[in-house]
Parts: sequence; structure tokens; C-alpha cells
Amino acid sequence: MAGSAALGLRAAAVCVGVAALALGLSSLVPTTATPGQRLAANAGILALAGAVFWFFTRRLSRSLAEVVDVARAIGDGDYRRRLHLLPGGEFSVLAGAVNQMARGIEANIATIVAQKTQLQAILDGMREAVMVLDAAGRVRVANPALARLAPIAANPLGRRPIEVIPSPELQLACDRLLAADPAGPEAESAAEAVTLEARFGPGRVYEVSLVRLPGRDGAEAGAVLVFHDVSETRKLSRVRRDFAANVTHELRTPLTSIKGYAETLLGAAPELAAEKRRFLEVILKNANHMSKMVDDILNLARLEDGQGPAPDARAEAGAALADAVRECEPLAQARALELVRALPEAGLAVACDQGQLAQVWRNLLENAIRFSPESGRIELAAAPDPDRGLVRCSVLDQGPGIPPEERERVFERFYRVERHRSKTPGSTGLGLAIVRHIVERHGGRVWVERGRGEMAGAAFHFTLPMAQPPKAEASAETAAPGPRTQAS
Repeated sequence: MAGSAALGLRAAAVCVGVAALALGLSSLVPTTATPGQRLAANAGILALAGAVFWFFTRRLSRSLAEVVDVARAIGDGDYRRRLHLLPGGEFSVLAGAVNQMARGIEANIATIVAQKTQLQAILDGMREAVMVLDAAGRVRVANPALARLAPIAANPLGRRPIEVIPSPELQLACDRLLAADPAGPEAESAAEAVTLEARFGPGRVYEVSLVRLPGRDGAEAGAVLVFHDVSETRKLSRVRRDFAANVTHELRTPLTSIKGYAETLLGAAPELAAEKRRFLEVILKNANHMSKMVDDILNLARLEDGQGPAPDARAEAGAALADAVRECEPLAQARALELVRALPEAGLAVACDQGQLAQVWRNLLENAIRFSPESGRIELAAAPDPDRGLVRCSVLDQGPGIPPEERERVFERFYRVERHRSKTPGSTGLGLAIVRHIVERHGGRVWVERGRGEMAGAAFHFTLPMAQPPKAEASAETAAPGPRTQAS
């Protein structure tokens, strides 16, 4: 604005100067001159004034043309161009602003190029394959490791993920991630990482991490996919599981013999001394504990290998809980514990094997009994969540609870909370690991948190998908569930 004002003042000054020059020269014409002489003199004066005006306007137009030429060059990407005008000229202020703008753009472009080069070097040096998708779900960036992952991925740009990696599960995960509404309830979960497994060829297993990229200033989002090769890890894990399963299977025969001889001696020799009887009871107790651990290890190995009943089976949550309570009731009575059940009257059908669901209830209930104070209470509940198509089940106790930093690790095999190590007689350390594998195998989720109110101990929750009603019942109306509470 200051430059344009100065330019206007300079142009006005030129006009005024030319007019003043013309008037001054006209006063030099003698008053005694003839009309012809006066006309010739005035014509010369006007010609001189016109020449002066033409000189100044040409100078202005040249400066303006240089400004336009440099501005156009900068707009075309030549950020090294500069305006070179004499100080104090008509466009000196404008020239300084244009030069400063060009220097700023040049510095920003250099920074962007350096960052892009650095990012490309990082991508090229990564062992993990990386794929970046735009808002339309097309590959925008890919690194060389992706081409090593799949030969078809040699030229992935502009393709959809399934055209590069033949995995329908991967394509569905990308579609769900990109389709989430940034302003909706799925926005928070969409911003988190999603991990799935994909197999490419025999023996090759990859964990794929998907993260949504938020758009800026209203722009649509994209996604980043990182492929981690976990083939060797899976292979070693399988070897370890097979070894553990084989060893525990071989332990069954000697354990059976030890239990048999101990039971025989206890039953056949009632006149044994108290000390010898106590020794035999300890042998039998530990043999039973070892036998239970062997069964748990074999059961866990079958679950990890995908063996067992089909995950699309149908079970009744209340019936499975009743089976678990019936088996664990003697343990609860020995500690004077009250078991309180809260289930809907109409029952809850879940997509899970009946026997495995009973085992989930039993393992969680045994865990609660083990850590509950004597004469305490344990609550067992199940409730439907029709909006999400799930059934949520809970086991709450009044025990010491689990620290937040250890709540994820309690579902690992043989993991025990440090302060509970000396207070877990009869525990194999595998019960919660079995719970997690059964629940996740049937499409559910299991977690633990701090209880509330009187049940301020550990609160274990797990969800399972609702079972589809049989065809014969699909058209029948179901009664609205009502709460039912009973104590045992």
C-alpha cells in the first residue's frame, strides 16, 4: 500500500512538473512577438514538455515490466530470480517485498525438498514394507520393501491394496478405516492403530499395522500400512508350543501312575502313621495339581493351533454359568463365599461352544474364589448389548484387585502379579490365558479393571457375539428380558 501511494505521488509530481515547465517556458516568449512566432514558440514548448513526460513514463513502464517479469518467473517456480532496481526508484519498496517473498519461498522449498529426501531415504532403508493410501484408497507412496514382499507390487502407485496384496481381509480393513466419519463416534477408534495378520505364500506371515492419517483444513484423510514380517517369530512360537505339548503329553503316564499308587496306598492302608499319611496326601495333592497343569497346557496348545469345536457354535450363557458354578461351589463353600448371579429371564444365546464357554466362566470364577477374602461375595452377571450385537459377561470380586500396569499381562501364560505369588495355591498360571484364547477365537474381547463400590476388587469382563436365532425361531417374537438375581 505504501509503494502504490508513493508511485501515485511520483506520477502526480511528474505531471505537475511538466505543467510547470511548460508554463515557465511560455513566459519566456516576448510580448512583442508576432502571433506566428508565439505559436511556434508554444509548439516547441509543448514538444519539449511531451518529451520530458515520455521519458518519465517510459522509465516507469520499464520498471513495471521488470516487476511483472520477475513476479511471473517466481510464480513459475524460479525462486532464484530477484528484482534489481535503483534505490529510491519508483518500485523500490515493491521490489524489496517481492525479493523477500522469493527468499522465503526458496527457503521453504529447500526445507521441503530436504525433508522429502530424508523421508525417502528412511523408507528405502526400512526392512518393513510401507504403503500410504490417499482418501480414495489408492496407493500414493510405497517403498522398495513392498516390491520384495509381492512381485505384483513392483508398480503399486494408483492401485487399490487388493490389487497389490491379494488379501480381502486387508482390503476390508482399509475400507473400514477410510470410511469412518471423522466427526462421528468412530473417529477416536479410527485414529488408533489396527493390526491384522496376512499370509503371503507358504510360511510367510505378516502383521499389518493400519493407521489413519487425519486430513488438514477439511481435506480428506488417508492411511498408512506397515507390514511386519513375523514368520520366524510364529515358527519359533509353534516349535515352542509343540515342544511343550509333547513334553506335557509324555508326563501324563507317570503322573497317572503316581496318583494311582498314592490313592491305593491311602485307601489300602488305613493304619498308616499320621506322618506317612500326610506325606501321601501331599504327593497326591501335587500330582493332581501337575495333572491339571498338563491338561491346561494341552488345552491351550489346541486353542492356539485352532483345534477344537467350530467357533460359530451356539451356547446358552446361563447354562454354561450354571455348569461352572456347580463345579466351583465346593471351593466357594470352603471359603464361605456367596456367589450372586444376575442373568436375564429370557436367556442369552452367544456364538460360542458350550463347553468352552463353561470353561471361561469356570476359570474366571476359580480366579475370583482364589483371591477373595473369606466370607466375601462374588458377583456373576451377563447382559445383552443389542446395539453392538454382543453379550457382556462379568465376574466381580472383593479381592485386592490388579494394578493398572499389570492388567494386560495377567492374560499371559504363567504370569502372576508379584504381590499375589505366595497366595495362589492350586493355580497353574494358565487359566486366564485360556480364557483369552477362547474369547478371542470366538470374536470377543476380554479385559480387567478395578471394581466399584462394595465390589472394589478385580472386575473381569468379556464379550461374545450374539448367536443368530435358529430358522424356526427367527420369525417368532422374543420376550423382553428382565433381570433375575439369585444367590447360591
